[in-house]
Amino acid sequence: MRKHYHLSTILLILLIGALSSCLGFGHRKFGSDYSYNGAFHKYRTFNFITHASEEDSVTLKNYEVLKKYIRERLEIQGYEYSDKKPDLLVSYYIYYNDLNMKGYEQEEFDIWLVNNEEPTKEHEAYKPIKMYMSQGTLLVTLLDHKKQNAVWQGYTSGVLSDPTSESTAYLNRAVRTIFDQYRVFRKGYLRENSSNN
Repeated sequence: MRKHYHLSTILLILLIGALSSCLGFGHRKFGSDYSYNGAFHKYRTFNFITHASEEDSVTLKNYEVLKKYIRERLEIQGYEYSDKKPDLLVSYYIYYNDLNMKGYEQEEFDIWLVNNEEPTKEHEAYKPIKMYMSQGTLLVTLLDHKKQNAVWQGYTSGVLSDPTSESTAYLNRAVRTIFDQYRVFRKGYLRENSSNN
């Protein structure tokens, strides 16, 4: 059964998510990086790939909870879950220990999107930066299934440093914090919903 969300409900959820992400995450590091070749306004469907770090039941439970929250968020933004040739593949991983990772110094994603609706052959220069992430970093990566490369990644630290923890509230907040940085709706979704209202 296909879910339909009213435009006002969508905007309210995104606003609440943005505000709640600020609360309790002030001392935690979060951010995102994107590919200049991503066709962000064309993606419509998604599915998952992921790799649990351990095979114990608690870790697998955390991954299932993350999958549920990520799916809900993408569906609110108009994307449809699909088993057949999805446009995006979603990978997510929790690093329980401290992590040194590479990010990129880039223009804000929202601003870049407005100015670059279509990918061009001209490549902007990537400016890599090194980042230190504290225990319990959640990394979510969106991959263009057709091109077989990553087009966006979001991350936040201090999520869950203990793999045996059964608290899912942190996971929910972490997903909201990450996807508040990916405010891209499926092409035509907002127009469809505004005409239905």
